[in-house]
Amino acid sequence: MSKLLLFIESNTTGTGMLALRKAVDWGYTPVFYTNNPDRYAGLDHTGCIVHCCDTNDVPALLTTIANTTESHNICGITTTSEFYLYHVATIAAHYGLPGNSIQAVEQARNKAATRRVLAAAGVRQPHYRIVDDSEQLLNAVQAIGLPCIVKPVDDSGSNDVRLCTSVDEVKAKAEQIWAVTTNMRGQQKSREILIEQYVQAAEYSVESLSWQGETNILGITQKSLAGLPFFVEAGHVFPAPLTKEQEQHIQQTVLQALQAIGFRSGAAHTEIKLTEEGCTIIEINGRLAGGMIPELIRLATGVDLLEQQIHCSLEGPTIQRISTTGSAAIRFIMAEHDGMLEKLDGVENAKQVQGIKSIQINTQPGKEVRVPQNAYDRLGYVIGYGQTVEAVQSSLEQALEQLTIVIQEKAHDKLHDHAF
Repeated sequence: MSKLLLFIESNTTGTGMLALRKAVDWGYTPVFYTNNPDRYAGLDHTGCIVHCCDTNDVPALLTTIANTTESHNICGITTTSEFYLYHVATIAAHYGLPGNSIQAVEQARNKAATRRVLAAAGVRQPHYRIVDDSEQLLNAVQAIGLPCIVKPVDDSGSNDVRLCTSVDEVKAKAEQIWAVTTNMRGQQKSREILIEQYVQAAEYSVESLSWQGETNILGITQKSLAGLPFFVEAGHVFPAPLTKEQEQHIQQTVLQALQAIGFRSGAAHTEIKLTEEGCTIIEINGRLAGGMIPELIRLATGVDLLEQQIHCSLEGPTIQRISTTGSAAIRFIMAEHDGMLEKLDGVENAKQVQGIKSIQINTQPGKEVRVPQNAYDRLGYVIGYGQTVEAVQSSLEQALEQLTIVIQEKAHDKLHDHAF
């Protein structure tokens, strides 16, 4: 009898295709539902069964699943795409399979809902206002103050998140967000926008696994940002260099936040800032971390979080705690100005630097590039491992020095002074 593990769409960074192959290795038959198989490089080589349907329509998706599977053979349902967490929760509930409640997923997925729930639970977070039309903007800015953060409540990858320093900037950003009514997967976007206090403090993320309501904190990642007024992650270090007291305080706050939204199953990636007043919740993501953080954790601990996420859709994780053997870090490669990429050389030399584990380039010469405004604008990354934070950071610096990036700037009309 074939044991079926259903996947509803995937992310596009490669871990989704890897998850399908892992399911095959474990003796399951992965069944992949998508509205566009061409979106996924390598899908044909995963060994999965592919069904095309409207994955954005949950009732239609349920009908397709019923028509293409034997329900008694379905062992679990999962996704590696944040945009389909609600769909997975709904289908898992329909079949009585492991997963989070629909309410918990909605409260994690929608940042406005997260803010409302955390406020009711007394969990520390930035001051905020939720608006859905231009008339509310001025009152929101007056309440929060400038500078402030403007962000959509249901996007991903820091897309359309901006630090605004004036009312005019807030209005322009809000109108830009409202002008786009569907996300990159063709799903309807909420009209709500968050106007938030800008918290100037060190940023971290907390990686956790939950099963049947019990949550275990697996570790804390130090994050660095670049490119204000946008919030693009420039690098990460795992484990974060923190005192034991800081770790315990962060863990307690995150556990309180996850409990408040009702998160009970699977991986979560909670972003926080550590202020003088304490740990402040920035957002909760009901999924594995992006930014190659799972790979940093694997290098530093030997634990594969992707495998654990899949286990959480079946019979639960196989680990509760992890221990580190060193330090892993990533630096993202970014364009310093907009233009056309002419050359990106030196990758092979960079790979030879001691401690470098992988280098990925996500673009090629001839492509238009820009100073990153979201995670999708980054040119690639370098990952390293060492016994200490200082050692791995030194390796990354040496590797980046080997890279030569040439970008041809866009031509602009220039005003010339004339002598009379």
